[in-house]
Amino acid sequence: MSKKSILVMVFLCSLLLGAGAQVIVFGMGDPDIDAGLNELNASAKLNMPGFQAEVALAWGQPAASITVALSQGLSPGEVYLAAALAHFSGKPLNVVIELYKKDKAKGWGALAKELGIKPGSKEFKLLKETLEGSRKKVKGKK
Repeated sequence: MSKKSILVMVFLCSLLLGAGAQVIVFGMGDPDIDAGLNELNASAKLNMPGFQAEVALAWGQPAASITVALSQGLSPGEVYLAAALAHFSGKPLNVVIELYKKDKAKGWGALAKELGIKPGSKEFKLLKETLEGSRKKVKGKK
């Protein structure tokens, strides 16, 4: 194999590995939640209708609110997390998103704590359990 062929192969492999592999740090204080949200991100990009239906079902959000949230540049995982925080806090989804955008540098974990969802709380545990089920549904596993 020539040097040029090897370089082309290395370049193509790096493109393939990097494609869609954006990892977001949600800062929820639990690596399983961050990993689950990132996996949900990837699955949602392949099954957006399924993702939107699952968020509506899991967190009681109207489909229109989910569509608006996605149009604001948030990743599917961020929309999912915002919907969960809206559900637990009793605040509308758009309010939770505005609170996040206002102090984005602090991250989702800080916002969750502000809204009363602390690591180890029953809400936090329910988020983790629901996320696992949602991740499987959107991915296509029962």
